[in-house]
Amino acid sequence: MSYPLLKVVHLLGVFIMLVAMGGAIVVGAADEGTRSRCKRLAGLTSGIGLLLAFIGGFGLLGVMGIPWSGWVVLKMLIWLILGGSISLALRAPQFAIPLWWGTILLAGIAAYLANFKPF
Repeated sequence: MSYPLLKVVHLLGVFIMLVAMGGAIVVGAADEGTRSRCKRLAGLTSGIGLLLAFIGGFGLLGVMGIPWSGWVVLKMLIWLILGGSISLALRAPQFAIPLWWGTILLAGIAAYLANFKPF
């Protein structure tokens, strides 16, 4: 696959994951009727986004010839935390606000790591 296509796949996965996380936070804090209808959609969308982000990200590492380093491991850890926090968002509405801001913070840190590759 080409670099531009892998970048689009990666970014599409990231965007899908972030939309799913926002949806999961809102759905988790919603009433029971809304929650039961939208819970599966948020989880499924999150999984698809994570899969696309990982495929695109590892493809980009391979195409660019970037070896495993600290920033790659930290970025993977961030995305795994975000992936796992979907279930927390859907089950614990009391964490809605910290998860909302935490998601934005972690996504910003991941973007910083990818662009500046500090270590």
